[in-house]
Amino acid sequence: MQLTYEKPGKDHPKYGQVDWLVMDGTTPICYKTQNGYVPLEGSAVQAAPTAASVDTQPLYVLSFKINDEAEEMTFKSKKKLDKTVAKLSQKPFVTDLQTTTYQVLAG
Repeated sequence: MQLTYEKPGKDHPKYGQVDWLVMDGTTPICYKTQNGYVPLEGSAVQAAPTAASVDTQPLYVLSFKINDEAEEMTFKSKKKLDKTVAKLSQKPFVTDLQTTTYQVLAG
């Protein structure tokens, strides 16, 4: 499924001060702030940090620059991430490829 970004506004009653809500279809999985990706407030990840009791999945964030302009892509599949990195690394105008992995609630 494709990840989508929704801009909920600064006074969203459920999510508060967020820049973007990252969703898998209609299910919110995390939100993006200026400091990076953060689990949803009140989620089980924050309440119980033990990995055995929480069903999480990785969210891969690929950051890069195209002609010195910052870009970002998100992936739920490591295989798709690797294919995209391989294609982008061959382009001479793409620089600073960096991958960050976040753990988000499984949906």
